[in-house]
Amino acid sequence: MNTYTKAKGDFMKKFILSLLSLGLLTSFMGCGNKDKSVSGKDKVLKLALWDANQKPVIESMISNFEKENPDIKVVVEITPFSQYWTKLETAATGGQLQDIFWINAPNFTKYAKANMILPIQDLEDNKTINTEAFPEGMIKMYTYDNKLMAAPKDIDTTALWYNKEIFDSLQLQYPNDNWTWNDMINTAKEIKNKTGNYGLALGFAGQEDYYEIISQFGGRVISPDKKSSGFSDPNTIAAIKEIKRLLDDKVIPSLGEIADTRSSDLFQSQKVAMTYSGSWMVKQYMKNEIIKDKVDLAKLPLKTKDAAIIHGLGYAIYSQTKYPEESKKLVAYLSTKDSHDTQAKSGIVIPAYIESQEIWTDSYPNLNLHGYSNMLPNGIEYPASLNTGKWEDVMNEYLNKVWMGELTAEKACEIIDEKMNAILKEEV
Repeated sequence: MNTYTKAKGDFMKKFILSLLSLGLLTSFMGCGNKDKSVSGKDKVLKLALWDANQKPVIESMISNFEKENPDIKVVVEITPFSQYWTKLETAATGGQLQDIFWINAPNFTKYAKANMILPIQDLEDNKTINTEAFPEGMIKMYTYDNKLMAAPKDIDTTALWYNKEIFDSLQLQYPNDNWTWNDMINTAKEIKNKTGNYGLALGFAGQEDYYEIISQFGGRVISPDKKSSGFSDPNTIAAIKEIKRLLDDKVIPSLGEIADTRSSDLFQSQKVAMTYSGSWMVKQYMKNEIIKDKVDLAKLPLKTKDAAIIHGLGYAIYSQTKYPEESKKLVAYLSTKDSHDTQAKSGIVIPAYIESQEIWTDSYPNLNLHGYSNMLPNGIEYPASLNTGKWEDVMNEYLNKVWMGELTAEKACEIIDEKMNAILKEEV
């Protein structure tokens, strides 16, 4: 065995052990290449993503990049989100991870800690990527050990969607950016009393509803330093109690009803007048011929705090890519204003580049997309840590017991707080 082979083998053993320590190792699944016309002299980069809707926009940006860099070819590989992380993790164990891949906040820390991501701090230091052009929370989200590890791609948050036709038929005032929590709840009750249908639906999906409501009530899911649970915070407990009260009063559909028909589906079938929806739902709602001309949105209603959870994806580079400089060149290109402008015009997602966001808000003139962008200045970083999945499972298990009436909000929050803190303590 030569020195290079032994070194490579030693590295993979350490790498796999690192994955095992983080609970990432699963059965091996290969990542095949897709056909693309390349010459033997070309350097081929593979880019992994999960949203097929974004492929045309991504490929248009890549086409421009390839024109400027004729010796570099980029192959886009799409894996459905339900399979994406499993395939990514197992590809890493075989040294087959794509050169560049989409990363999100819940998975970022474990990938960074496992040394799977190539730092791009040099791109910030030499101003190739202008980090001041992006929201500070996004830069913080993808910084690890004081190094920038991923370039912000897009940003998302939540707004209150409503059906104008239902409001008009009942002669009710539309939601607006000055609405309070009580305005929303009182209107939801009035709609239910007059029509028999729900005025408001929540999806019990985390970011789109109870994460947001906890933030609106001034609480926290996790502390800013990611070292402790936020479920002992009286404001967090108050938010959970409020959601349970809405369930008990039948102001919103039950967990069982939502399990049968998602809140977004109820909204699209016009069986509910209002719902919380993430910015990634804009395209879907606008493709729906039934509602596309009947709906609009506003920023989330004010309770204790004008706040919203913000999240977004990043472009990360595989630490063992054969083409680190070429990969950095592509990531830098995708981080320019021109690239984010292209992404903004598609209307699919909010670009992370601040100056490009106004283009996105104009992508659907019939919608008040400022209902999303007005939430961004007060955005709270998506709650995540090294073992996000572990404590999310605990949180969802015990919150579901609250929604179904099996535990009080106070007792569930106490249990979540204890178990979550134990998980977070293990991360240190």
